Amino acid sequence: MTAMPTAIPLPVSDDRLAILAADVHRTYFAKYPPLPVRWGQQISRKRRRTIRLGSYNHLTTEIRIHPLLNSPTIPAYFIQSIIHHEYLHHVLGAPHNRRFRAHERRFIHYRESQEWIRRNLFLLLGRKKEELQPRRGVVARPPAEPVQAALF
Repeated sequence: MTAMPTAIPLPVSDDRLAILAADVHRTYFAKYPPLPVRWGQQISRKRRRTIRLGSYNHLTTEIRIHPLLNSPTIPAYFIQSIIHHEYLHHVLGAPHNRRFRAHERRFIHYRESQEWIRRNLFLLLGRKKEELQPRRGVVARPPAEPVQAALF
């Protein structure tokens, strides 16, 4: 690791994504050629049960980031954690095995990213926080449809 990833808010744009991707590449994957990193296509859905925040296409060697993350309210380190995760798929392959998870934890903001998604998943799913968390004193029934994130 040579440099710290960018942790400051940047303007919302393709430039922001390019800067964040270049920083992740330089810091963690400099010995590999850089991959194209792009925003995915916007799909209009207000409420979801799951969300795929990033993907890696092994045929085109392209990383796509969910367009909902193209917002100034999303921390740069969280977007970088997704880029880092997808680069790991390029380097280590598809399975999320122990080796993959060990490399994933090497990302400098890994814990902060996990905590951010834990606290903000409801926003990305287009739901109110109260819908996902039981109120105090109320016995929670299991939801008819599980709420989850396919993080990467």
